[in-house]
Amino acid sequence: MPAGKVRVAGIAWAQHTGIAKVEVRLDNGPWREAVLSHEVNVNTGRMWWLGFDVAPGGHQVVCRATGKSGYVQPETRAGTVPGGATGWDSLAFTTR
Repeated sequence: MPAGKVRVAGIAWAQHTGIAKVEVRLDNGPWREAVLSHEVNVNTGRMWWLGFDVAPGGHQVVCRATGKSGYVQPETRAGTVPGGATGWDSLAFTTR
């Protein structure tokens, strides 16, 4: 993709509590708070987005969510059984 302005987006979900915020970081930089969509109700996913200015080269974007209960999504990945899936989501991409 072309270097310059890049918008990353996704959907966060915290069943029965709702999403308070989503934080995103680029290339191990500081966490930045994403813009959240309107909340339909606490049992639906909540869309989010955040823009970055990126130089040419390889990059990695990572996101984590915080529920309204104050629970911050842990970094370590775990399967859905017994307590639900966890782990930060990440995506590698290259700009030219």
